[in-house]
Amino acid sequence: MARRHRVTLRQRVVLDALRRGDRFRSAQQLHTDLRLTSTIGIGLTSVYRILHRLADQQLVETQHAEDGELLYRIRDSCGHHHYLMCRICGRAEQFTLDAVEQHADLIASQHRYRDVSHRLDLYGICPRCATEPEITAQCRTDANR
Repeated sequence: MARRHRVTLRQRVVLDALRRGDRFRSAQQLHTDLRLTSTIGIGLTSVYRILHRLADQQLVETQHAEDGELLYRIRDSCGHHHYLMCRICGRAEQFTLDAVEQHADLIASQHRYRDVSHRLDLYGICPRCATEPEITAQCRTDANR
């Protein structure tokens, strides 16, 4: 039986902030957004704690930025997948590579490893950020919110 989790007011506020966009964002970016848009005061430490709990509950998904920082967004699908992520605005294109998955399974089997996981991250600049200087500036502003 699945365990039910009580969603607190502060968790709901963080979830609402995440729902306002589909891009991955850092805890700092979410905190800044909440300071500007929410009437509920939530400290940065609380934002980190809430995001960690929501990730454990699989309500949000995480992705590492190119510099290693953990980013968050609302979970919109189940299963294992990878992302091509814009390093400017945080836009992410989800993809799967069956050949990589099969090869990972083969290597694990050959060496008798169990419970193997992997991560494949691709980073670049999305077409919108690459072609429009004023949009790139806006993307950078949005990404820092």
